[in-house]
Amino acid sequence: MIMKTISVSEFRKNIKKYADLASKEKVIVNRGSGKAFTIVPVEEIEDEGYNPEFIKKIQDSLKEAEEGKTVTIKTEKELREFLDSL
Repeated sequence: MIMKTISVSEFRKNIKKYADLASKEKVIVNRGSGKAFTIVPVEEIEDEGYNPEFIKKIQDSLKEAEEGKTVTIKTEKELREFLDSL
């Protein structure tokens, strides 16, 4: 399996590039001090610890965003209300 390891700062500079790359190969973001994270497309999450209904809501939200249906959140209260709706 092809794998790419990058730093957090590199990931920040090129988020779109690495998000696209993660659909083709494993992308690991190394934060230092032994902390690393794998970027995984939502549809590939197989961890039983994730609630399938929550994953479905994320997938539905992504489809809506692609269709131009987005939510603008400006305040902490709006953010909390949005997260509670998930």
